Amino acid sequence: MLIITRLHSLFEYADVTAVAYGKGEVEEDALSRLVRENESGGIFSEAALWRAEGKVPVGCEGTGREKIVSLYQMKGQQSAVFGKQLCAGRYFTEGEQSVCLLDRETAREIFGSDNVLGMKVSWEGSEYVVSGILGGDQPLCIVPAKEGTAYDGIAVKRAEKSSSPETAFGTLEASLGKVGQQRIDGHLYYTTACLFYFLLIAVFLAAAGVKDRKRRIIAVLYMVLAAEILILGISFASPGSDYLPSYWSDFDFFVQLFREKRQQIQGLMRHQEFAPWQRMLGAWMQAGVLEGAAVLVLFWRTVIAAEG
Repeated sequence: MLIITRLHSLFEYADVTAVAYGKGEVEEDALSRLVRENESGGIFSEAALWRAEGKVPVGCEGTGREKIVSLYQMKGQQSAVFGKQLCAGRYFTEGEQSVCLLDRETAREIFGSDNVLGMKVSWEGSEYVVSGILGGDQPLCIVPAKEGTAYDGIAVKRAEKSSSPETAFGTLEASLGKVGQQRIDGHLYYTTACLFYFLLIAVFLAAAGVKDRKRRIIAVLYMVLAAEILILGISFASPGSDYLPSYWSDFDFFVQLFREKRQQIQGLMRHQEFAPWQRMLGAWMQAGVLEGAAVLVLFWRTVIAAEG
């Protein structure tokens, strides 16, 4: 059940796609270009640009309190980054200026209350009305981007969780005219965890069939069930064309695929910009640990216990 819970969590992030660049490398009109290009194909449902301003103090003159937070300027739909993390209020819309999003703990520390919607915080001499509260334990303040801002990255939600991440990345990088320094692909983490889980069940059933090989009908049923579970797992994981070569003996394809996905995982392990990315990586690692423990239990039952 713990593994299934982690897989369900990862499924929520399966449509996450983001590309991070260097400081200020993304032009302001990148979002409008992407929206125009998306109108015909409909690859994305949400999109947002972000710019990190680093750790800065935000506070409230009325309470005299302030807190150091990670402040971001954003343009577009903040839900492309934070998704279901909004726990009160609303995201700000295009054209709004003097509004912001705060995380829950920051709101409590500055105002001493959970009911802070409509209250004001200040940053660099400007006041911002709190329009929404974000969950999570990352100290955050999100404000609308100022005109002429250059951004650090772009995040989108794919319209279909099962659609090709590589197509999404290609469209993003083509719109921006450059290759990103870091790719964040929620589909990768859900797919790999899901495939390994169902493969584990299939191996367990196959091992049970081998162990019970003297009863041929039962052994055959185990093998058939193992194959069906594996097929079902592939269906649930929805690896898509990104993971499937033209022919299965294409060794170079798998080598390149492994290299690219390993680099994406290593990149996210080094740097998780936002809390949803941290939770996605955490759920994936937890699923991996639980599945690894299950493999050890399976090994003990089929090998060591058999010898005893």
